[in-house]
Amino acid sequence: MYRIVTAGLVTLSFVGSTDALANEYVLSKVAKPLSQSIKLNLDPVKDQFSGSTAIQIEVLEATKQLQLNGLEYTASNIQLDAKSANNKDCQLDVIMQDTGVVLFNCPHTIEPGAYSFSMDFTAPYNRQSVGLYKTIDGGLPYLFTQFEMSDARRSFPSFDEPEYKIPFQVTITAPSTEKVYSNTPELSVATKDGLTTHVFAQTKPISSYLVAYAVGQFEEIEVTGMKVPGRVITTKGKIELAKYAAEQMPLVLKALEDYFGVDYPYQKLDSVAVPEFPFGAMENAGLVTYREDILLVDEQTASQNSKKTAVSIIAHELAHQWYGNLVTMQWWNDLWLNEAFASWMAAKVTEQIHPEFESNLALSKNYVMSLDARVSTKPIRKPIKTEADIMDGLGLAYSKGEAVLDMVENYIGEAEFNKGIRQYIKDHAFQNTEADDLWNALSKASGKDVGSILSTFIEQSSYPLIDVSLAGDKLTLKQSRFVNAGTVAAKQSWTVPVSVKYGKGDKVATETILLTSQSQTIKLAFSPDWIYPDSDAMGYYRWLLDETQMSNLLANAKTQLTARERKALISAADALLDAGFISGGELLNILGAFIDDQHPQIVSAALGYLQSQKRTFIDDTNQELWAKFIASRAQSAIEKYGVTAKVDEKSSISKLRPTLINLLAFEAKDKATIATAKKQADLYLNGNNDVDQYLIGTYLNIAVYFGDSKVLAKVKAEFEVTKDPQKRTRLMYALGYAPTEKLQNSVLAYSLTDKVNAPDLRYIFAGQAYTDERKQRFRDWIYANFSAIKAKLPPFAVAMIPSFTGSGCDLAALDTTNTFFKPKVAQTPEFGRTLAKLDESVKNCVSLKQRELASVEKYLNQL
Repeated sequence: MYRIVTAGLVTLSFVGSTDALANEYVLSKVAKPLSQSIKLNLDPVKDQFSGSTAIQIEVLEATKQLQLNGLEYTASNIQLDAKSANNKDCQLDVIMQDTGVVLFNCPHTIEPGAYSFSMDFTAPYNRQSVGLYKTIDGGLPYLFTQFEMSDARRSFPSFDEPEYKIPFQVTITAPSTEKVYSNTPELSVATKDGLTTHVFAQTKPISSYLVAYAVGQFEEIEVTGMKVPGRVITTKGKIELAKYAAEQMPLVLKALEDYFGVDYPYQKLDSVAVPEFPFGAMENAGLVTYREDILLVDEQTASQNSKKTAVSIIAHELAHQWYGNLVTMQWWNDLWLNEAFASWMAAKVTEQIHPEFESNLALSKNYVMSLDARVSTKPIRKPIKTEADIMDGLGLAYSKGEAVLDMVENYIGEAEFNKGIRQYIKDHAFQNTEADDLWNALSKASGKDVGSILSTFIEQSSYPLIDVSLAGDKLTLKQSRFVNAGTVAAKQSWTVPVSVKYGKGDKVATETILLTSQSQTIKLAFSPDWIYPDSDAMGYYRWLLDETQMSNLLANAKTQLTARERKALISAADALLDAGFISGGELLNILGAFIDDQHPQIVSAALGYLQSQKRTFIDDTNQELWAKFIASRAQSAIEKYGVTAKVDEKSSISKLRPTLINLLAFEAKDKATIATAKKQADLYLNGNNDVDQYLIGTYLNIAVYFGDSKVLAKVKAEFEVTKDPQKRTRLMYALGYAPTEKLQNSVLAYSLTDKVNAPDLRYIFAGQAYTDERKQRFRDWIYANFSAIKAKLPPFAVAMIPSFTGSGCDLAALDTTNTFFKPKVAQTPEFGRTLAKLDESVKNCVSLKQRELASVEKYLNQL
């Protein structure tokens, strides 16, 4: 037996990444893992843990160095055992780099072959919600894991890259008072001296980022109706809120099994409601984790918004069990596809099992296309080295990718798309793939060149502007890169399916054209009176009509376009202002026309875009004009729908009302609305849940902003004791509206205490930008407390700190932000990307205001 041993203790030290290899963030390919066992000693009461691991590896080429991933642990008894008659000792030189790659150097050559690589280790529990981390809930300590993207290495030494899919076997020893969960069912349990050892079954091949465990005094309920056993697991005192998720899980899982044509691939399906969690949820194979305010829903009192969120995120995570877990990306450059597909699938499943949610109106592309148009934005498929590279533009990747998949499915056909996905899953089960593998499967199933479409949208940023012109029955399409007015960008072209809806009288038709050149002309079935260049809102592009055709479209929009199409039309009009094709006054006129739309969600969208334009164009000279304009436009909706819920009203109306109440309180300063908000908030804070669940969050914000220190103290006190996760989140949002300088500063100081979890800072920060005075105080506080904020935030969130001070339409604030953060870029490189994006965003906003302010004020003065 060939053995390399270090018997001493090795504290893994850091060296700078400049001393590392050229590809310093990626493991060398001299060895690969075959399987791994992990033994952990976990006690939530303590601040650190210990463990051991044995990795069965194959050395592929002769080497003097092996590499694993690791961070923040101390290792001892490091051994490399070989199946060889020659035993040879080797004193390993072990170095942990700041790249997360640990170097194990040996003066002797390690020959190719099979080995067992093992070591013992100790490490602290993380307190920033990554890796193996500790949190306190209801006075009790709990342990959870969050390993994606690259934080399994904080919990155990590993080949922590997605291409290494291997079986893992986890054994956890914990105090007998604690319950313990991992990816697979328990094989055995043994108790001795107050400690219980839980031996879990070996997993099927998975990547390290999908390993998971949880330790604490949990409660659980069984999920029935699935082909595998499952539970919903909560921290103490919350299990009654788990029933809705337990009812929905089997419905979602069956819909997914039917779509993929393959049964759920793992041995069990447990779902854990986590009180401290940095993302919405995580698809760990067999042990899916969720923010508890998403998963735990009181079915009797919850709004449809809460139920829709729970179902759609459950669907997203369970879609990953096939697309992401069963079939896994080779490297993080295809994470966009993992997340885009899960989002796309979640929308499809949610609409299928709950059409009453109207999830087809979500149109996530509306929220990211303005970001994607900027020259500082990178493609969603791009080279990846670090976690900061992964996080850069990740939100764009979800929404753009989902919209592009929508567009492709619409082009090749739903049945053909499904056929391609099924074959892809079948061909690549338990393997790694790249994006081209999916393109090829879809192309084969449909007989159409899917790759030529997707590559142009995925591997370059932005999207096309489709200039549409009509001459009788001849329709001409011309493409160019969409840019904001005044922006200079390189020329680009796309292969883009353009779906056009057109009509004349009672006749309505659609035509889809694959635009493969700069300009194409086609003949329509008849000469239309109007055309809409984004049928069913499936295109990831913007479009431009001449003034006559735009007028004709708007005249027919409310009767000829669906609600989804009208919502997309509003967003498209907003983009045309950014690009300089319509004036500010023209946009306000268009938005105002949709305030009396028959669908409340369209009314809400129009009001939202009006508020957005107000934030751009308002100043000291036109505040009263804006207040008058928005109040007059909102009045028709208020009169139509009222300020209080009616018996058996449609949920779409209930979803709109918070927007109206918000306008009445914060814009009109309506005394009756403010008084009602204070009364309802007080009832809620006193434990009365018989309040409007759609409005109570808005009421709390109003009550705090127009309240005093007593109201704020009551909100804070209830926040610290409530066991209702959704109530807790509402209270955090409300804390962000503290009105006076003294109260605002007290809340901000409170946010840095251990009463507020690291991922939850964003909720308290959300309301800080309301009023210029409060926003400036918030900026000053960020500068004064930068080190503490950076230390508390989850590592991936640090990049966003400059956006707290520099976003908006204020060049002076941008200059101060640059002055403060640019010297810190050397230490925190991700700040550089954030600053570049802020620079473009703020300057675009300032340019827009300078260009269109006169047009906007002329329009407002005409009212």
